[in-house]
Amino acid sequence: MPSDLLTVGLYASTTRELRHIVNIHNYDYCCRPSIVPTSEGTHMLAALLTPAQYRTLLPKVSKIDIFAKGIPDDRKSVATIAKGDRFKGGQLFPRGLGSRKEGEQFDLGKMMNVDEIGSAIKGLQKEYGIWTFDLPNKTAEGSVSTGGTTNASTDPRLYHMYFTSGVHARERGGPDQLIYFIGDLLWAQKHGTGLKYGKRSYSNAAVRLALSAGIVFFPLVNPDGVRWDQKTDLLWRKNRNRKNQTPGTDDYHPSIGVDINRNYDFLWNFRLHFDAATASKDGLASDNPSSFQFHGDDRFSEAESRNVAWVLDKFPRTRWYLDIHSAVGKIYYSWGDDDNQSEKPNQNFRNPFLDHKRGTLGDKVYKEWISKDDAKVVKIVAKRVVAGMSSVGGRTYTAAQASSDGATSGASDDYAFSRFQVDRTKNKVYGFTMEFGREGVFYPTLPEFQQNVIDTGAGFMEFCLCAANIGLG
Repeated sequence: MPSDLLTVGLYASTTRELRHIVNIHNYDYCCRPSIVPTSEGTHMLAALLTPAQYRTLLPKVSKIDIFAKGIPDDRKSVATIAKGDRFKGGQLFPRGLGSRKEGEQFDLGKMMNVDEIGSAIKGLQKEYGIWTFDLPNKTAEGSVSTGGTTNASTDPRLYHMYFTSGVHARERGGPDQLIYFIGDLLWAQKHGTGLKYGKRSYSNAAVRLALSAGIVFFPLVNPDGVRWDQKTDLLWRKNRNRKNQTPGTDDYHPSIGVDINRNYDFLWNFRLHFDAATASKDGLASDNPSSFQFHGDDRFSEAESRNVAWVLDKFPRTRWYLDIHSAVGKIYYSWGDDDNQSEKPNQNFRNPFLDHKRGTLGDKVYKEWISKDDAKVVKIVAKRVVAGMSSVGGRTYTAAQASSDGATSGASDDYAFSRFQVDRTKNKVYGFTMEFGREGVFYPTLPEFQQNVIDTGAGFMEFCLCAANIGLG
């Protein structure tokens, strides 16, 4: 239970030592295993450990720092999640921190509850006349999800950028940050102003350029999971699909739910597509329903992943996709299944003759093909987003290939990027994952939440501007 969990940093002199820990121990390494350099010249890996796991790892690393024991009171939902509805069913609208001026209120208050997120979208529609829509697939608990755009046109061909958030239930703040950013853009456009996030300023011309991309946003992919996590403070990751729940267990059992971000049609059948050693790691994906990375009964078995994919089909000229997560402090670009290479185009995820060979980083057996031009593009975008987020004064972010600390299967960013290679009638979509916040901090305090709003606001702006400069396609 979360009351027993320790949020820790594992330290070692080399990344190899920490990768070895990940390879042999299927622990909770937050959203995904992420190894970061420290100012002392060592390397750190964040994890959530039980006391028994902590004792097991203690002699195997140079040092373990305990960042938190259990869930401190100032991080629990009672202290950080709002009650009621500040947007009054859509009569009021959300506005972020980037559009505030000196002398205005800079306290956003608590993070939104699930109902408020829907109300906030209605408020944006009422104030700015934007096109909003319901997603077609109801969740296991009957929730209907809502998405929106940044203008009034219902012509899907005019939209080229797509943001999602609220995928992993415990990663608090992502939906708020996305909604507040959209609110900032629309406010600045209506009032002819610019935006300012921390030390980073953007002109009204930059706002208009960002909006020229035509943005689609889907801020709460996993409403059932988020609602449950806000109710229980269980650090819940998955949705609430009970199909594979262990008989006789209660509502809290870990066999409930599927990890939505392992459920997409990209090398979903990891036992087939990856080498046996990699397939045995929980970080890749899992076929054990009690794992927090359980990938479901089949690709797109979940309403939530089907809804994300539906938007890609509904808006056929989408070129740029960003999935918002926490808590690592990185921007990831494709691919996530293995190291990238641009020399052997036949060495790719579609080649069945290379099954059982993927996923071992640093070897010469398999590397995932990406064209030189695409490899250049994704690195440029990731580095620019990182530069923007790092400049606002919150913390330092880094850019990395999605597989840099371990392979993944069935993730949304890789699915988005893979679609045009499977079906040439599809538009090419560059897929990225943003991991905001500090390592291992899924439940931010309110001051941390406000800083995350600033960090991600700058990151979202840089993503939009970089995409508009490179091309919307």
